[in-house]
Amino acid sequence: MNDMKAEKILELKDVTYVYDGERFPVWEHLSCCFFKGKIHAVSGPSGCGKSSVLSLIDGLIPHMYEGKLKGKVFLREEDITDMLPRYRCEKIGLVMQNPESQFCTFTVEEELAFGMENMGFSEEEIGRRIKEVLSFVGLSGYEERELDKLSGGQKQKIAIASILVMKPEILLLDEPTANLDPESRAQIFRLIVRIARKENITVVIVEHNISEIIDEVDWVIELDREGRKITDCRKEEAAGLLQREKQSKAVRILEKEKHPEREVVLDIEHLSFAYPVSGRKKEKGRQILDDFHMRVHKQDFLAIVGENGVGKSTLMKLIFKVCKPDSGTIRLFGKDLSTYHTKRLYHLIGLVFQNPENQFIRNTVWDEMMFSLKRTGGSQEEKEDRVQQMLKQFRLEGEKEKSPFVLSQGQKRRLSVASMLLTNQEILFLDEPTYGQDFENRQELMKDMQKLVEDGITIVMITHDLSLVRQYATHVIEIEKGKAVVSLPTEEYFKD
Repeated sequence: MNDMKAEKILELKDVTYVYDGERFPVWEHLSCCFFKGKIHAVSGPSGCGKSSVLSLIDGLIPHMYEGKLKGKVFLREEDITDMLPRYRCEKIGLVMQNPESQFCTFTVEEELAFGMENMGFSEEEIGRRIKEVLSFVGLSGYEERELDKLSGGQKQKIAIASILVMKPEILLLDEPTANLDPESRAQIFRLIVRIARKENITVVIVEHNISEIIDEVDWVIELDREGRKITDCRKEEAAGLLQREKQSKAVRILEKEKHPEREVVLDIEHLSFAYPVSGRKKEKGRQILDDFHMRVHKQDFLAIVGENGVGKSTLMKLIFKVCKPDSGTIRLFGKDLSTYHTKRLYHLIGLVFQNPENQFIRNTVWDEMMFSLKRTGGSQEEKEDRVQQMLKQFRLEGEKEKSPFVLSQGQKRRLSVASMLLTNQEILFLDEPTYGQDFENRQELMKDMQKLVEDGITIVMITHDLSLVRQYATHVIEIEKGKAVVSLPTEEYFKD
């Protein structure tokens, strides 16, 4: 690696780490270097230890996560292995997979100011930096917005901004764009490139969809499923990795149903909704959905697309009766949604959450799966066989005694989908189903979804991944400014 013409700023030297309670190390004898002002991509399958590499650099390993560490971490040739995270934060910033897990305050301005206030920055400097970084991430004027009212993509942008505003020497990014629409994803990647090139900040990014950023990446580190380093080279030399990312490009779209008598399972007409202003329940804020129309037929594999904040997740809340529409109607299997008892409604439709952790309610993977079958028929033995089958299908059989919350982000996603697939809802709603998944698992997961459609299930998928839409969806609805501006069969959508 020394042939790279750049200053070495960070080095992991012969590191081995075993999480407390685990028998095997997440990686063993791992050594790699990171260079000043360069963009480094860490890639590999879910659960291979990519995020753990970032935790080691940031100091969460071994100071926050219990376990046994061997080896050294050097920053500018200084041994920082024993340095606590709070002493690294001036030079090293980490953006986590789930943006909500790192928020400390309630509004955008408070969140961006939090770190600078703790460092003693002047009010003038804090204000200047906040305006600058919000402009960088495309959220100018959002200072007074409440964090919990932002869309998932906007939350991720603020999480990134809260680190960038501190101007660290090293920026660690764990799947920073997994929850963003294509345009926002491109904006963030452009921002990351500008930060590295103009500010000379070292970037280490964990990313499954490496093909999207490979043109700007300087260095690639790839781990295999056991956490062994199999690639550590300049981008130009990572041909094998790029080839794997380009596999399975053949488009396979289910044959479009052409029978007009197909049953309409979900019919939405003239739907409008605005969230109440905080503290003033009778006063409405910005219109989220405005005269929205949507129709879903039995065995559709429908993709709902659109930029962050256009109302996709709010639509799910209305369908699942988390929120009540201001006007309009939602009919499920011909009946007004308001007439359904919640228990009956959730027997007919199921939701796989955008953030897997919000779905977990049990202490082990096995118990989480068994809970999904608690109120279903069949013997205990049949239920256990079903759970074992699904764990094997989603490559989670070795994790069944672990807490769902200690799994990798990709494993959490697979568990959330697997637990929902155990039951037999007639319509399955997927909110960013492939978030945190590597290419291989993404394809396997979507093929499982496709098989469900072939077996008679209707799927409605919110996603920003247009490659998945092209490959698997039968119909596309695009939302813009709270309205369904496009509703077309997939082939026609992409011809447009």
